Formats: sequence, structure tokens, C-alpha cells
Amino acid sequence: MEMSHGVEIKPPPVAFFVIGMTVFLLGCIWPVLMIDDFQNELEASSWPTTDATVVALDVYVYEYQCGDSQSPDTCEEYFVDYHLRYTINGTIFNVQESEEVSHFDSRVWEVDYPVNSTREIAYNPENPEHFDANPEHYTPFIPPLMVLIASSLLSIMFIIGGIKSFFKTSSAHQTSSALEKGMLPQSNDNITFTYAKGAWGVRTYHHPTVEALAQKLLSFSCTYEQIDTFFTACQATEENGSPSGDRIDLEWLNEVNQMVEQHNSIQKYNWIQKAKIARIILLLISAIFAPIAIIFALPVWLTYYALPWYGWIPIWGTLTPLGLVFASRKLISEFGKRIDQGLAATLMEFLDNEEY
Repeated sequence: MEMSHGVEIKPPPVAFFVIGMTVFLLGCIWPVLMIDDFQNELEASSWPTTDATVVALDVYVYEYQCGDSQSPDTCEEYFVDYHLRYTINGTIFNVQESEEVSHFDSRVWEVDYPVNSTREIAYNPENPEHFDANPEHYTPFIPPLMVLIASSLLSIMFIIGGIKSFFKTSSAHQTSSALEKGMLPQSNDNITFTYAKGAWGVRTYHHPTVEALAQKLLSFSCTYEQIDTFFTACQATEENGSPSGDRIDLEWLNEVNQMVEQHNSIQKYNWIQKAKIARIILLLISAIFAPIAIIFALPVWLTYYALPWYGWIPIWGTLTPLGLVFASRKLISEFGKRIDQGLAATLMEFLDNEEY
């Protein structure tokens, strides 16, 4: 097979590496913010435990005006006053404290620490008045860990794609010749219009020249359906013979390419295909967050009718991508109506030897 290559419309390998590292770094933000809390919980897990009685508990809300004169608003702060009593080595400790808490933590105190109830706490043996009211409570650290794992897997996929793209680009450059911009790679293989579907549903045609032509048609806002119609008609013409006796060969494909280059069309960078790929990515994000929402957020909500701030992340991470996918259906439909520059009809006229 002899082949010479022109300019292919392919994303640069560095783009895959940049996206992969960005996804990984974004996935690290949440775990990094939770490191100090995790270390404190890990340290408290080695402390001895004892039973503590809730002598008194009062949760109240302080409301105040916030915002500015143009847009005043009412904000809320939650406070809990509690009195715990526990005995260590015959010494009775009465701990009375008041602390500001979140709305979720106020619900935890109300549900899990009613007055006269007994709870197991962990205390610092060097300072028994310092205690952990909920020892070995690692549930809040599960969501950031799962986000880290998911972002790591996604980043690895992008990096692998970048490596493959790098070697593919390097191989192409080694055999490339100085052709003018816009020319197709020239392959002497038998012309075929068959293709294979790769990652994200992207089609790759087996014949290099046909693949380059398909990529160019996509950049000129032709849809896969329009390209299928044209290539199917080309295949039928080749099998049945064209009225003018012309064969669909490399020279004919170059003639089609020249016509496309001269077509008065605004390149749209294949927004429809990009929108479809974005929908797949959004569905993948939703699929990652959905188990976290079901396993972690839902039971917590059913228990306290409230969620910690990080508990809303899997909820919105599940629902927001689904909403965007639903909204993109109308967006893709509008793209299909507005960005067609008439190239598909011109191609069919060209194939039928009509004036265009």
C-alpha cells in the first residue's frame, strides 16, 4: 500500500493529556479538603471508649439579615447546647458546651442524641474532656474517595487515548509528504465505504482516503446520516456503474474533495457530533454519581431529612447531567436544522452528474 498524507482534522495528543490531568486534579480537590478531618477521625479511633449520658440538649436557630440594601435576605445559623456526663476511672466528667453547627449536624444531634439517652463516645486518655461523640465514623469520607477513584479512571482513559493519538500522529508524520493544505491522504487500496465504531461512538472508515473525506464532510456540518446516504449511493453507483462510465476511484474522491473545498459553507466544527459525545460523557458522570447517591445520600436523608454539604454533590452530580442530556436533545435538533449549509444535497447532485 502506498500512501501520502495531507492535513487530518484530529485533536492534538496534548489535548488528551491536558483533559486527563484536569479531570484528575478536579477529582483530588474534595479528598484534599477532607484529609484533616480524616486524620482526626483516624487518631480518635485509637482512643478508649465509654458510655456518656445526654443530660441536656438544646438546638436553636439564629436568624439575621444578610445581603445588602438592594437585595436583603435572611440567613440562619444553627447552634447546639449540650451537657454530657460520663465516668472515667471513678471520676465523673460533666461537659457542657455550645457550638455552631450546620443544619445537617443540628439534625444529627436531635435524632441521635435525645435527652437521657446513652451514647458511646471515644475520649482522649491524656485529656478526658476531649472526646469524639461519634467514633470511627468514616461514612463522610466514602464519597470523596469514590470521586477520586472515578476521576482517576477517567483521567487514565484520556491519557491512554493521548498516548495512542501521539503514536498515531507520529507514525503519520513519518510517512507524510508536503501536500497542500486541504488535500486528502492518497491510498491505493481498493475503495471501500465500510467503517468501524470506536470510543464515544465515533466512526472510523477503513479506507484512509474515505476516512479523511468523511472527517472533512463532518467539519462542513454534514451529519453522519447525510454522509451514509452519500457513501451508500457511491457504493451503489460503483456496483451498478455510473451513467457517464466514471469509476469511483482515488481520482474521483479527489474531485469530490476539490468540490467540497470550493463549497461556500461556514465550517461548524461538527457541533452535532461533539454534542452527542458530550451527552455520553454526561451520562457516564451521572452513572458514576448515582450509586453514591443511592448508597450514601438516600439513607442519610431518610434518617435525618437533611444532608451535609458534601451529600448534595452526588445528588446534583446525578441529576444535573441528566437534565443537560434532556436539554441537549432540543439543542441537537436545532443544530441539525440551522447548520446545514446544503453540502449534502450538492454531493448527491454531483454523484448524479447534475449541475450544482
